[in-house]
Amino acid sequence: MSEHSQIQRLIRILQILSSGRKITTKELRRRFDNAVSLRTLQRDLLALSEAGIPLITEKTMANENAWSLMSRFRSFVPLPLETNEYLAAHILKANLKVFEKTPFEKEIKSLMKKIEQIVPEDVFLETESAGAENLFENYSAGIFDYSPHGETINNLIYAIVHRTKCKVTYYNPYEQKEKSFHIEPEKMVHYNGGLYVIVYVRYYKSFIMLAIQRIRKLVLLDESFPKDHPFKESEYWKGKFGLFPGEQVVVKLQFNKDIRHHIEGRTWHSSQTVEFDKKGNLILTMKVGITPELISWILGWRMYVKVLEPKVLVEEIKSNLIEMKEMYKTT
Repeated sequence: MSEHSQIQRLIRILQILSSGRKITTKELRRRFDNAVSLRTLQRDLLALSEAGIPLITEKTMANENAWSLMSRFRSFVPLPLETNEYLAAHILKANLKVFEKTPFEKEIKSLMKKIEQIVPEDVFLETESAGAENLFENYSAGIFDYSPHGETINNLIYAIVHRTKCKVTYYNPYEQKEKSFHIEPEKMVHYNGGLYVIVYVRYYKSFIMLAIQRIRKLVLLDESFPKDHPFKESEYWKGKFGLFPGEQVVVKLQFNKDIRHHIEGRTWHSSQTVEFDKKGNLILTMKVGITPELISWILGWRMYVKVLEPKVLVEEIKSNLIEMKEMYKTT
């Protein structure tokens, strides 16, 4: 092995040990795809130890030497970043626009600065001249301004990570009143320019979704919640066309062939199937709930879509169109 190859091995071994794991030379050999001999890896470990790296060895049950790095000396040894990996970081940053003007925006910028510290000079210069920051734009209409809700967002992130119970005061726009109750935050959701949080309400033994901007007050409680209510993501979203739940029915829609290119190739729902009739129109079938979001989406396609099934949805669309027509009648 060349000296350069040995340097690469030593750096890789340090990266593995920096995770805090204890590892034997046999396990280490598998990390190198069995392309390096056990004797060579043993020499590498001894070389690190002789160079002053504080390694610890102890015998395993199988009487093998397990190597580890002293905890106070563990540090991140970065892998070199490639150009596309660095560009991917900028794309991810652009997708987090919803956090603009919140304290979390500072964390995103801080992360980017740390990433830039480990970017090779040639990659940095190449992407800087290419305008990496302008590579990607997440253009969305109707994004909420979450600058007044920074503390709430930070507390929710903390509660999700540490499984901390919270007491929330929430404004219900339909009832036009506030209500306080205990929640166990599970996951944050970004949808159509808005931030939401899925929480478990133990009193009702169910998961519900809260809009961040409607949280009037959030208090972190000095109590962790148990893992006795696993969040099953596929079950939670099953039947939802958007955020609102509804009883699942088979919905069949016919899209005019002139706009089928806007429909095909996209995932509108996990249950969808797509077929084409003899005239070239696209037939989209889904098993979803009939909710305001679904109706709004259908109406948005105007005369280019026709509801084929179910009859109750056909009547709902007709009713909406009649009400809209009445609203624009002149007196």
